[in-house]
Amino acid sequence: MNTLLTTLALAGAATARIVGLAAPATIAPNSNITLTLITENYIQSVKDLSAAFALSPQITNGFLGTQYLNSFYLGPDKSNVLNNLTFTVTTPSDISSVKYITGAVNSLYGASNGPVTLQFDVPTTPGTETSDDLNADVGGTNGNCFASNPSDPTPPGDNSTTPPISSGQCDTFPTQTQTLIQSSLVRADAWIGSIAQNNNQTGRQSQGEFNGALGDVFRAIDVNRRGEQACNNPPPPAQPPLSPGDAQVRAIQILRDAESGLQVLQSEVIQCDASGAFNFVCQVLRLVDQLDTYYS
Repeated sequence: MNTLLTTLALAGAATARIVGLAAPATIAPNSNITLTLITENYIQSVKDLSAAFALSPQITNGFLGTQYLNSFYLGPDKSNVLNNLTFTVTTPSDISSVKYITGAVNSLYGASNGPVTLQFDVPTTPGTETSDDLNADVGGTNGNCFASNPSDPTPPGDNSTTPPISSGQCDTFPTQTQTLIQSSLVRADAWIGSIAQNNNQTGRQSQGEFNGALGDVFRAIDVNRRGEQACNNPPPPAQPPLSPGDAQVRAIQILRDAESGLQVLQSEVIQCDASGAFNFVCQVLRLVDQLDTYYS
């Protein structure tokens, strides 16, 4: 496990993201324990905002658990760093029902600052001494997919036998839809960077990756399998030729508009609005169709 922490935190770039949580495999009551957020190299910068930790008798997406431990501000000093981030928290006196150490990290991704909450659930066992051995959850769960409603019933306590049903969680879209949208936003940012730097080689690669990611998003949103023709997008209108500099500016603006559309699409997915989501993904596709006029 310690080798995993070292491998995932090798230095070498100025951009990074938080991808996991490591915690003691065994914890003792009334003891200080060290929790580690695992980072990895990433293709763009991420603004990490905060981290919160708790103890839970079960995994419940969208809830950390009733035994809150502490929360910490991250901010610029603890964003985009490839060294793992450590935090000390104190366990309560009664941890007899604890099975997981949970964590939530709030971050902003992309030029449009799309909010993302990652939830981590690390298995642990109560004991008389806190162990040096670690368990980890690398990858986590996108908590945006499990936004709870304030009118929801109280989450389960230690004696609950069944998890709560969050009104914000639905089966309308595949579980990875939010991740796919986030991936397309990342690819759009990379393409914008290539265009701004006049780098055609990386630009072509970024274009292909963005189009592939956007195709994955469409297939996830198109729950009724209507196909792109159902968007009824008209062909892009003919445009007068622009100078290379003006065409570059226009291409970047179209991609920025596409990013804004993807941000709205995220909201539609969270609200489980299949019709609204399909409408916005079609609008994004229509914008992207215009790029052929300005980027070639």
